[in-house]
Amino acid sequence: MSEANKPDAEQWGEWAGGFTWNYRIVNLKSQNGDEDWYCLQEVCYDLQGKPTGYGAPCLGSESMETMRNVWDMMGEAMELPPMQEEDFK
Repeated sequence: MSEANKPDAEQWGEWAGGFTWNYRIVNLKSQNGDEDWYCLQEVCYDLQGKPTGYGAPCLGSESMETMRNVWDMMGEAMELPPMQEEDFK
């Protein structure tokens, strides 16, 4: 991951089991006939900050307070450059 694409500490999710995650926009061309298809995804990173995978975001939370945190983290994804599927190879 280039330094320009690497999220800063405030944009990372919680550490869990040797990886971290955040919300990012990922261009999933393979899902749209090789045409741009931007999707909000949960992106996981290894300890060196290399993206290792992505999946659809969870849109639920335990409380309204933590739901606001989820909403804020999703908004932060709009401030980062979109990732490409190639970033995960």
